[in-house]
Amino acid sequence: MENSPSGQNATPRRVLVVGATGFLGAKIVSNLLRDPAVTVRAMSRKGAPADAAPSAEWVRGDMMDPASLDRALDGVDVVVSSANGYMKESIEIDFAGNRNLVEAAARARVQRFVFLSIVACEKAADVPHFHAKKVAEDLIKAADVPYVFVRAPAFLDQSDDYIAKAVKGGKFYAVGDKSTCWSYVLTDDLAANLALAATYPGNEITGLTIDVGWRDGPKSQQDIADTIGELLGKRLKIWTVPWAVFSVLVRPVRLISELGYDLMRMFLFFRRGVFVSDIARQERFFGPAPSSSDAIARWAHANGLL
Repeated sequence: MENSPSGQNATPRRVLVVGATGFLGAKIVSNLLRDPAVTVRAMSRKGAPADAAPSAEWVRGDMMDPASLDRALDGVDVVVSSANGYMKESIEIDFAGNRNLVEAAARARVQRFVFLSIVACEKAADVPHFHAKKVAEDLIKAADVPYVFVRAPAFLDQSDDYIAKAVKGGKFYAVGDKSTCWSYVLTDDLAANLALAATYPGNEITGLTIDVGWRDGPKSQQDIADTIGELLGKRLKIWTVPWAVFSVLVRPVRLISELGYDLMRMFLFFRRGVFVSDIARQERFFGPAPSSSDAIARWAHANGLL
């Protein structure tokens, strides 16, 4: 089947983006605004930021305030949620906030709930923020809300890009070892995929879980460092924190840092070798997946490394 371009042969939609001021959320908004058939409503707790796109409708909303979610969802056809609380506040916000959003979406009778989830989250009950995604998926199904789950692997880039900063100094920071492979995604590509999931015409995409990743599969950290080094024409020195360090420190860290414990559990989950995307549905609905070399080259250009 040949995919129809976003916005063609589709009913015009009002799409609400939850988490619209985040690193990923802002990119989802930008992608949706390129579709003339879509009216974009962007939600944040503080309203429109200073650099907000004027063509988006901004609303105040808080995932811990159900009444504000009802107002934000009023008249909305599709909701896209890329929100998370674990990096900034508390993992409990992810559990309770997602429940509030699902219940509000059910009350609003949205036509589609595009939920950003995590690859293999059903296998990671001991990683709090992964488990929160699986719990939210189950809530959405139980609420009988039409859904598309877009499951992301590890992000190559971050808003505060520690990999790029290290590369500028000739280093690459790795966790665990240099050989274990897992899947990656560039946030630009993930944002584009989430926007396509929101606007994909018809119901063929409804009720599906879609992994995203790279065409040439999961990569080790040595693979990533080698590709970056080839682009830059220099060999990077890899600094590795061994798995043993995470295994020893994970429980003591829990006493002082919820986020630190979560991240250590995540890294130890990577070690199991199951954090791997199946991109068959990604290519069916969103088009050809990028190669690792293409994604890394675009990342390097964006960070001024080339």
